[in-house]
Amino acid sequence: MRNLIALELKRNRLRPYHIAVLICGVTMLGFQYLMAAIPYMDPTEPDAELFSQYPFLLGITWLVWMAIFAILSAVMASRFVVEEYSGKRAILLLRYPISRKKVLCAKLILMFAYTVGAMLLCGVIIQTVFFLTELLFPICSDQLTVEVILQSIGFLFCCSVLAGLLGVVSLWFGFRKKSVSMTIVASVILATIVCQIISAALVFLPMMGTVLGVTGILAALAVKNPLRQVNNMEV
Repeated sequence: MRNLIALELKRNRLRPYHIAVLICGVTMLGFQYLMAAIPYMDPTEPDAELFSQYPFLLGITWLVWMAIFAILSAVMASRFVVEEYSGKRAILLLRYPISRKKVLCAKLILMFAYTVGAMLLCGVIIQTVFFLTELLFPICSDQLTVEVILQSIGFLFCCSVLAGLLGVVSLWFGFRKKSVSMTIVASVILATIVCQIISAALVFLPMMGTVLGVTGILAALAVKNPLRQVNNMEV
């Protein structure tokens, strides 16, 4: 499996995704500072005080971050799976002297691992920069504690895994129709629904655990369909 993943890395350039992650990271850092400044821009707003509290502010940030990476994961799924199994490249893939299921699994593992790893790494960097500036020039009126930092890291980790799982579920819709646009549209809809559910009980761990569990089951079921289709394809 490791050799197959290495082969996928050679066949598919990840540099465009690295650039996309970098741009999104810079944008999200600016977005986080903008949200933290809301109480100063409009003090009369009833809900403005919420943005000065770290759990709410960081929770909103990671939810938006999760939606972005869920869409990025769907784009990777479109490129690595949908496009390659719907054109002339499919003939080459299906003629590999290797199990078809293993080839597809290597693509899925690469897609999932990149999404989770990139979101975690970039998220930790954003969080570090934000917290360092908060220690020197605080914007939020809330107190920055070790508990807040650990809670934020935990929420970031859950959102990272969730983004990867949503990308897998989106692939199921796109692979059925062999449609890149369907894959991406499905990821947008799924990410929106999940964000609405979690934001209703922000940083409420049982809710996050439930959403992760349900999405994980859906992702496991979603993988079976492409695996079956690929195994039954004729050259």
